[in-house]
Amino acid sequence: MSKKNLLSRLVAVVVALFAFQFAAASTIYVQTTPLGATQIPGLVGSTVIDFESPAAGTYTTLTLSGVTFTPDAGNLMWVDGAYIGQYNNFGAQSLHNNYDPQSFNTLTINFNGITSGFGFFWGASDSQWVLTAYDASSNPIESFALPITRSSNAGDFVGLLDPGIAWATLAGTGTDYVFIDNLEFNPTGTSTPEPGSLLLLGSAVLGLGGVIRRKVRL
Repeated sequence: MSKKNLLSRLVAVVVALFAFQFAAASTIYVQTTPLGATQIPGLVGSTVIDFESPAAGTYTTLTLSGVTFTPDAGNLMWVDGAYIGQYNNFGAQSLHNNYDPQSFNTLTINFNGITSGFGFFWGASDSQWVLTAYDASSNPIESFALPITRSSNAGDFVGLLDPGIAWATLAGTGTDYVFIDNLEFNPTGTSTPEPGSLLLLGSAVLGLGGVIRRKVRL
């Protein structure tokens, strides 16, 4: 076989493998139950942060189970029992913002390592929020618009599976009062394997067409 033919075959194999990975990575799950991640392949058995352990109050940073939550500069987040039993809050406390002028519009979630997946219950949003995951070099892996849940209490669960997630941001587009509860994530490591991701969207109102796929590395 000539070098030219061999090179052509190798290129074809690489293109085929990339196309297979890209096609296989765009599966969307519809998750609408308070059972949350227990029904999501890839997150079953993950670590759960239920926000029960911190003292109720406002925070500029908070680390739980090795995961650090930080609002945008100068702003605050709340951990308490506001509206428990409503807006997809399933416990005694949740993490949220509110209508206070210092309430966060962007929340950074740092896993202090590499996780292969995370997700959380999402509640009370009345405007568009975007969840973006990044690798250890701060390159965006995935970004997608979260469902606008309003008064839903059906168990709207959103999340992302990818083997190279180091941190993520949750960013709003205006004043909104939103809740996060029962954040689940897979055990963290320090290596970054090849990516291949699955979007997970759980919502009783998934008329969601705003999934934006951004792969920045092979």
